[in-house]
Amino acid sequence: MKYTSTRDNKVNITGTQAVIKGISDEGGLFLPKEFPTINIQDFRGLTYQEIAINILELYFPEISYEELEKIVNNYNYKFENSKEITPIKTFDNISFLELFHGPTSSFKDMALSLLPGLMRAAYDVNNITERLLILTATSGDTGSAALEGFKSQDRTEIAVFYPDGGVSDIQKLQMELSDGGNASVFSITGNFDDAQRSVKEIFADDDIKENCLINRKNLGSANSINIARLISQIPYYVYSYVTLLEKGIIKDGEKIDIIVPTGNFGDILAGIYAKFMGVPIENAICASNSNDVLTEFFNTGYYNANREFLKTLTPSMDILISSNLERFLYTISKGDSEEIVSIYDELKQKGSFKFPRKLPDYIKGISADDKRTKEIIKEVFEKHKYLIDPHTAVAYEGVSLTKNHALVVSTASPYKFPDAILEAFAIKIEGNLEEKINKINNFTNSKIPVAIENMLAKEIEEKHPLKIGDIKKKVMEILER
Repeated sequence: MKYTSTRDNKVNITGTQAVIKGISDEGGLFLPKEFPTINIQDFRGLTYQEIAINILELYFPEISYEELEKIVNNYNYKFENSKEITPIKTFDNISFLELFHGPTSSFKDMALSLLPGLMRAAYDVNNITERLLILTATSGDTGSAALEGFKSQDRTEIAVFYPDGGVSDIQKLQMELSDGGNASVFSITGNFDDAQRSVKEIFADDDIKENCLINRKNLGSANSINIARLISQIPYYVYSYVTLLEKGIIKDGEKIDIIVPTGNFGDILAGIYAKFMGVPIENAICASNSNDVLTEFFNTGYYNANREFLKTLTPSMDILISSNLERFLYTISKGDSEEIVSIYDELKQKGSFKFPRKLPDYIKGISADDKRTKEIIKEVFEKHKYLIDPHTAVAYEGVSLTKNHALVVSTASPYKFPDAILEAFAIKIEGNLEEKINKINNFTNSKIPVAIENMLAKEIEEKHPLKIGDIKKKVMEILER
């Protein structure tokens, strides 16, 4: 299994080398040169953990099966129920794939529980002994999940940058409570796109590279620009199909449609990769909030980031520059890296581009603004007595575009976004965080995740946000300590 770069198709490296580098030298993203194919029948009767090991082994054959077993066993003690990592709730022709039963109540736990082990295994396979500094830009969930995954790891440090005022109270609390030891957490002036762009630039910065050499440290990324993050998300699409099959909800070979709320295009791309591998997924519906740059792109072929950046009830999707789209466009351009370089140069210079090829029919875009998001939360609860978070509500809007059994990817616990939930039910937003959580619990009689319940009484010290221009300086300081 070899990997190449979206911006230089002559690159030919192993999966573990791609994991270590994170971003290619010319700024491209790594992806497999070809996708392995599977027979879905081979995965029937397997646990989620067994499916994950088998998928990871296809993409990272340099890592032994025994080592992958150890890595995947993280699920057994980090998740609420090791026998049901990702519960699926079905109502009529719609199933909700619950990906929020990990330590930070977000789908990011699915990949970030594995990433530290995969990175350390990649280092060992390639005989690299340097310390590792993980840099992560986050719109909320990635930061807390990455901190949970990498905290207390040997020979590893992690720095997380999140937009000040651009995450929920729970997300902020989760991140700031992890600050200390080998973890550094910074709020920044600006939005997620600013943070993500700054982190990408740091990976290519000559001063940083020299500093890494002097201090015998390597940079790594916990964002989905790291291919290990993406590969680690494929198993839950395989598992979902097998589970629907074994429950008799769908028939053997019957196609399903997936609906994924996404801003950075990573979660849905993992589903598209599962489709390429042979999972019977017919359509992939990309659901956006009011920052609907992806919806417009899939409907028109025109990508335009020259618009107002809106803060919404779905902060994890408040993104205008969607990193993983580049991987998708490389694949549908049949590996034309020159074309990718050209359109991304145009995006950098003009803030927009027109994709020169026809987009595949299986990818569709839809969006829901905050008003519609709140309506959906209320509608789903009244109809099914089932509480969903705002991001999942945005995905639910895409059910209207499906023609097969719909798998709605539920990415976070509703308790991570208490203000949005209270607004949806027209309940007065007042009191501290614990009081808000208890209001939701009393009204909906839904379970509060243990991870959230345990942190409610804790407090954090308010800090001054870091200026965007000071991120490089801060990284230099961490490298030198």
